[in-house]
Amino acid sequence: MYNITQRGLFPTDVYHLDIYDEKENKKYKDFLIDLASKDEGKKRSNRGGYQSDTLLWQEKIFEPLLEKFGGVVNFLLEKLTDADRNKPEAVIRAMWANVNPKGGYNFTHVHPGSWMSGVYYVDVPNNDSPLSFEDPRPARMMDFQRSAIIKDEYYMHQPEMGQLVLFPSWLPHFVNPNTSDQLRISMSFNVELLV
Repeated sequence: MYNITQRGLFPTDVYHLDIYDEKENKKYKDFLIDLASKDEGKKRSNRGGYQSDTLLWQEKIFEPLLEKFGGVVNFLLEKLTDADRNKPEAVIRAMWANVNPKGGYNFTHVHPGSWMSGVYYVDVPNNDSPLSFEDPRPARMMDFQRSAIIKDEYYMHQPEMGQLVLFPSWLPHFVNPNTSDQLRISMSFNVELLV
């Protein structure tokens, strides 16, 4: 046959892991439902639901969650930093809640000014809340012939309660409308590198 060498260029890595703690998660859920009932919220990528300000990282209740986020991010930094470079310091300066009732969604967006973004799923309706990522290469959308043989313009990740998903902040992503009667509750955050 043929001796073909394949090399993947410019890979885009998305990470996910389970960091669920039942007792802590219940506290987060109760806090966020209460906050959404009292606060008008912000209008950024969210439509038909609630999005808090970005200062939740300052709330004492979320210290255990921030510690987990920091541990995971630092583990990834150790793994990703080239051997000939110094590992930069990672900081979280923006963390917010998304509470989407039936019909609520987040349209396609990116997170400018940060290195990596994450979403922690506090509560997820069954199979109703995929986090969808778009192929970030603009020229890919012009490759109609590729679309005839493979469908890879989007990647849909179905999260579970207690799961943390991390991805490059520049990667376009969105969440379709919630079709469940159950609230979809998540917490998003941005990681900046101090270099």
